[in-house]
Amino acid sequence: MLLAVVALLWLLPGFFSLPPIDRDESRFAQSTRQMMQSGDLIDIHFQDVPRYKKPVGIYWLQAAANWVTGGSSDEPSIWRFRLPSLAAALAAILLTAWMGRLLFSPPVGFLAGLVLAAAPLFGIEIRQATTDAVLLALVLAAMVALLRVYLAEMRPAGSSPPGLGNALMFWIAIGAGILVKGPMILFFVGLTALALALLENRGRWLLRLYSLPGALLAALLAAPWFFAIMAKSGGAFVQQSIKHDFFDKILGAQEGHAGLPGYYAATLFLGLWPFALPVGLAMFRLARRRGEPEIRFCIAWLIPAWLILEMIPTKLPHYALPLYSGLALLTAYSISQNLSSISSSMPIWQRSLGYLNLGATIFIGLVIAGIGLWLPRFLGQPIDPLAWPYAFVIAAAMLIGSLMTARGRALQGVVCLLVASQLATLSVYGRLLPNLDVLWPSRIVAEAIRAYATCPAPRLASAGFNEPSLVFMLGTETQMTDPGQAAASLADHAGCRFALVTEEARAAFDAASAKAAVSTEILAQFDAFNYSKGDWQRLTLYAPGP
Repeated sequence: MLLAVVALLWLLPGFFSLPPIDRDESRFAQSTRQMMQSGDLIDIHFQDVPRYKKPVGIYWLQAAANWVTGGSSDEPSIWRFRLPSLAAALAAILLTAWMGRLLFSPPVGFLAGLVLAAAPLFGIEIRQATTDAVLLALVLAAMVALLRVYLAEMRPAGSSPPGLGNALMFWIAIGAGILVKGPMILFFVGLTALALALLENRGRWLLRLYSLPGALLAALLAAPWFFAIMAKSGGAFVQQSIKHDFFDKILGAQEGHAGLPGYYAATLFLGLWPFALPVGLAMFRLARRRGEPEIRFCIAWLIPAWLILEMIPTKLPHYALPLYSGLALLTAYSISQNLSSISSSMPIWQRSLGYLNLGATIFIGLVIAGIGLWLPRFLGQPIDPLAWPYAFVIAAAMLIGSLMTARGRALQGVVCLLVASQLATLSVYGRLLPNLDVLWPSRIVAEAIRAYATCPAPRLASAGFNEPSLVFMLGTETQMTDPGQAAASLADHAGCRFALVTEEARAAFDAASAKAAVSTEILAQFDAFNYSKGDWQRLTLYAPGP
């Protein structure tokens, strides 16, 4: 209970105040909204386009969260759609602590839960209504069951063999994971089980998971929807989800998300900041303990999956999120054993890597500490007066904690690192991002339309700005169209129809309006930064003219 309450200090800042994030979150949330409107729990769409990239599980969870909290598909609140991610985040933290208790000790489990809660990659994903936090929780539920079976084999005198309930947890998590994100749970859990069997040169202990009946149970959980969507889509679901979404990512770089081997090792410095430092400094000492069952389990979990992810051409940081719990466990264990230090007795190449780790941690920490100062200036926005004290305290706590950790005072250092992480979370998610209006053009447009509209259900046609958050905030009937159709949409329903046009599309829009004799007037103009594309856009909001 204490861990859950403390973890909320990292999880809640910005959870309710951040607008819908482009593009994945807005697509998931809008598709759930349309499922709620249509009542079709099988065939999911974003506007008129089928959503066949992912299975249905996350949409069901988001719809259930809306129902439980009294949400409405007509006036959606993005935080309701994020509730499954928040619940999954708490579950993941507690499951990590449980694993730490089983592997090492209760204090190590508690600290591992805090390290996971503080990880920036974890914080980004739990604030979005997507599949990744839920997948992480389900992977960890299956990992706990696998770990209990493994420890019963490795410590026969100190552990009672887990029974049917443990196997049920394992296979229910597998079935639910398939419904949420297809075969990805099998990749992480199955690869860990295979690696352990090979490392121990025996695999009969896996039979304690009741493999055959358990696999049938998982199939029974997932199969009904898959059969239903196959029948309804005429096989299009398999074509899009398996071929285009899954195999295309394995065989080539998809949607411009390419990366070289080493990508996940490099992004670890930011994804696990500031705790990539202690686990990195302890890496070689941990490797010497690889014969211990506890360390071996973590190695089997982390190394094979990590190497395969590094070789897959399509790369995004959150693909490695299910490995961050294992890293949190090793981090907490390293701190408890005071393994995280740079010693003069180390070979010079190990010391060099240690100083590189220390330098990267400090550099990223200084960037995070100063983000409240340089990001508003980059975007031409006023700087929050509190950004200065935040930056100073974050930088000081991070520097002191990093140096203390590197000098062998890990327990004292971790307190400073946790303070730096918590203040950075509060500063970035709680104050900075929600208040930078130019980052949220869809929110600006939605507020302007509601201010000008004279009817309860205004409609927008957008030419050039096609982000899905606009659809979520203004309704399913929002049109993503060309300048000519945007001009034509203003012909009727004065006060209820609006057109949003980018600067690049204005000439074509004005020409189409003149040709069709459609009178228009400019209501507002906005300069906004489209972070999905990484560029500035000038947006002009039109209404029918007098």
